[in-house]
Amino acid sequence: MAGETIKSEAICLRIIPWSQTSHVTQWLTPSGRIATVVKGAVRPKSAFLGQYDLNYTCEIIYYTRAKGELHALRECVPVNLRENLRSDFRALTLADYYRGIVSDLAPSGPESEAWFDLLARSLDILADAEAVRSTSLLARLLEFELQVLNLAGLSPELEAESGSFTLRGERQIPVSSAVARCLRNPVSERNPEILLDAARVIGVFYSYHMDSGLDVRRSVLKLIS
Repeated sequence: MAGETIKSEAICLRIIPWSQTSHVTQWLTPSGRIATVVKGAVRPKSAFLGQYDLNYTCEIIYYTRAKGELHALRECVPVNLRENLRSDFRALTLADYYRGIVSDLAPSGPESEAWFDLLARSLDILADAEAVRSTSLLARLLEFELQVLNLAGLSPELEAESGSFTLRGERQIPVSSAVARCLRNPVSERNPEILLDAARVIGVFYSYHMDSGLDVRRSVLKLIS
């Protein structure tokens, strides 16, 4: 409601220049996406300098405006910087993809909390150097995409150990037993060719059910494969 002051955890999704000294910052909170004006964000003595950046989880306090208007950010304190992402450009690229997907699909209201938790958990994994070394980034991508589809109510129907992968209506794709196993648990798969085959299957599924992001996905796959 307009005129309220709200305190919330928030993940920084996007930062847009607003003027010579100000930003518009888009956030994902457990209650949904919001956008705030950060006045004087880049002034030398700004209280906001270093307090937020892409992929940060912050504790923010903002003053609400009318629906559709930009809210006013009052305070911002980082609680999880995920600094290791800055030293791994492949993980950073995947983090950008994660944020874009969640920004497009996450609803407002109570259902957004599950999306907030998924994004926070997935970014934490990418910021964990040991987790990135021990498991293929392609497997992490598939794990994330399958969880996104589940939250969106679009979970692919995988029939039998080796059978068909249902798209829409009666349309199906045959899959091997190896790909079927991979799609059930991507992070357990070590064979890059099987992971790529599974990624192609998910790509076809996305092309039937999702409206955007396919070009970006193809670029990300090339980079992390």
